[in-house]
Amino acid sequence: MKSFNHINPKSINEVVKLMKSYKGKIKLIAGGTELLGILKDRILPDYPEVIVNLKTIPCLDYIKEDSEGLKIGALTKLADIAESHIVNGKYKLLAEAAKSVATPPIRHMGTIGGNLCQDVRCWYYRYPFHVGGRIICDLKGGKGCYALTGENQYHSIFGASRVTNPPCLTNCPGTVEIPSFLSKVREGVLNEAAKILLNSNPIPSITGRVCPHFCEKECNRDDFDESVSIRCVERFIGDYILENANEIIKPPETDTGKSVAIVGAGPAGLSAAYFLRMLGHHVTVFDRMEEPGGMLAYGIPAYRLPKDIVKHLIRSFQNMGIEFKSKVDVGKDVRLEDLMRDFSSVFLAIGAWRQPSIGLEGEELTQSGLEFLININLKVKGDFGKKVVVIGGGNVAVDVAITASRLGAEEVILTCLESREEMPALKWEIEQALEEGVKLMPSWGPYRVLESGGKVRGMELVRCTSVFDRGGNFDPTFDNAIKERVEADQIIMAVGQATDLSFIDPKWSLKVDRGLIVVDSGTQRTNMPGVFAGGEVTSGPATVIDTIASGKRAAIAIDLYLKGAGTLAEDKGEKTVKPFLKFNSEYLKTISRNEAQKLPISRRSIYVEDILGLGLDEIEIEANRCFNCGCVAVNSSDIGLVLLALDAKVKIAGPRGVRKIPIDKFFYYLRNVAEREDNIVTEILIPQPPDRAKQTFQKFRLREAVDFAMVSVASVITVEGGLCKDARITLGAVAPIPIRATKAEQAVKGKAIDDTTATEAAEAAVTDAVLLSMNAYKIELIKTLLKRAILS
Repeated sequence: MKSFNHINPKSINEVVKLMKSYKGKIKLIAGGTELLGILKDRILPDYPEVIVNLKTIPCLDYIKEDSEGLKIGALTKLADIAESHIVNGKYKLLAEAAKSVATPPIRHMGTIGGNLCQDVRCWYYRYPFHVGGRIICDLKGGKGCYALTGENQYHSIFGASRVTNPPCLTNCPGTVEIPSFLSKVREGVLNEAAKILLNSNPIPSITGRVCPHFCEKECNRDDFDESVSIRCVERFIGDYILENANEIIKPPETDTGKSVAIVGAGPAGLSAAYFLRMLGHHVTVFDRMEEPGGMLAYGIPAYRLPKDIVKHLIRSFQNMGIEFKSKVDVGKDVRLEDLMRDFSSVFLAIGAWRQPSIGLEGEELTQSGLEFLININLKVKGDFGKKVVVIGGGNVAVDVAITASRLGAEEVILTCLESREEMPALKWEIEQALEEGVKLMPSWGPYRVLESGGKVRGMELVRCTSVFDRGGNFDPTFDNAIKERVEADQIIMAVGQATDLSFIDPKWSLKVDRGLIVVDSGTQRTNMPGVFAGGEVTSGPATVIDTIASGKRAAIAIDLYLKGAGTLAEDKGEKTVKPFLKFNSEYLKTISRNEAQKLPISRRSIYVEDILGLGLDEIEIEANRCFNCGCVAVNSSDIGLVLLALDAKVKIAGPRGVRKIPIDKFFYYLRNVAEREDNIVTEILIPQPPDRAKQTFQKFRLREAVDFAMVSVASVITVEGGLCKDARITLGAVAPIPIRATKAEQAVKGKAIDDTTATEAAEAAVTDAVLLSMNAYKIELIKTLLKRAILS
């Protein structure tokens, strides 16, 4: 066991202060029967610096009853509860549960608070450090739950609990609730799936086509067979939203009377416009181009993103009350100070449209890659010759190369500083370019343009030996002894994008650094009151989903600014009790992912979309493949199971003061790491049970003592006139927290308590079960124990 500091506090307030000071590096000890074993085996990845001994706090060890019911101090020993004449009177269900815990020596040490707060008994979580290293599962900050696809005979049959965000969500810059919207697709509730998507991403029909989908790269399913085709499902739901925009994208019900000017109709501006309008503000979007959409309309080839999709999206935004003013160049046609005067707030999202110069000899003879794509989207092709060299390794460079090839260039060479493995372009786009005949020359840098009579004749390249320094910073090095010449009629530079801040008047004092507007990263706020900025004008070149996220951050901050709040407010409301995560019980079958089909090369053009979307049946299959990642370890507290049947409350103390939490909500808090580390249990409050209520506790375990329950059942049933008047039936060791068998309760209410009623209730109790691969036996255990509890 590693060393730690040991503190004996004298009050609850002292403990709360210690927990705040040692955030995440502190553990509380009451009886110690569990914590000492965890510390000895070094199960947790982060060993605590401080152990706080709660036993030195006075007045937390008591059992007393008043007119409201039973009150038990958190440090009361389980043995005292089991032997208490008060508990064995009206609350004998609790006494029976206390007697069932482990062995007499443990019951004389263990406390009711400690029993409620005990950690899960999952083998993966409990795997000791000294036996080959820890298993870093979901509960310990890892990527996923190993029991979901591994040994799970003792685990939940009613779904999982979300204890941390799954890797698909954490790797999405827009924090889209991916498992949640996939769940709604799985349930066939497409409108609900659409709402979840729109809550984070208002343009899923577009990101479903152009987003790199970092989420898929980290999908836990990829460790099992193949990652879920999240992109294809998102595209389907995005198109579904546009097809049903009048029902899904509606104007807000309330009007704040505030107005916001947005400069730039690209993804950041559109995102901010959507969320601000949904919050009830009047939104006007100014853009210097003829059509709204920014890079979506002009910088992305139509074969990747059909322009009808962008136009349809703009129409849906107009229908919700967003106003678009095109051909307005801020700085020329309208001044920033005019917008600040006429609107309550301003959001700058002008993007990065300028080609940066790299100081190349003959660079003035080259064309900008972005300019090339814009001309194509404007249907201004021009004559670029038979041989084209494209400089750059990103998505824009690949788009330029493919477009040039499709327009009839006989030879297209794509050359970049990076090796093929280092190229920032998406892997599948690089493969598509090669498939269409583009020649790739990685690890070559432009040295000089070869020209004759003012016309391009080719490019001299130099070998690039490395692109980044040891710190990962861009710092290319070259071997000037290795050069190569390639012929070209046109050289297109796609080596990045830069902002154009010429519209900024020096008198505005708007803070700028290295060509970017400086903002607060959490709120997108600039140093000028009421002025916010987002997208590439603040970050440089970024993915569409990154800019969407910045637009949402800005919208939230602008809304608070307009309401008079200076910063993002902390959520002070109670956490909502969420249902368990459900998944398809067939998820363990090895199923290849549905890949979107591509048009054959012979049918591809620059104006027709290459990739075909999936149909409803196919996306439902993909949604069913989602693990809906969460922890399937069960709660082992028999005390908690009984307290739920008795409708108890738990008094906790923490940064938000002293609160009384319903026992069901308490267990959800307990599964949340942040809540668990911030609060301390002080008292258990149990209301007086109804008169003549029959209380029963049933527990099945492999051994008569010591073992935890494999299934347990508690019931409080009131019968009047031969019929069940009320029933509270709870199940333990079958879900991430003790749960109420509400369907079983409904099955007995108003009926005579007999074998038929008990059998119906037992069947009802397991209707929502979602079995794992090894725990189907728990179904029969539940039914048997529940029948016994009802009939006893």
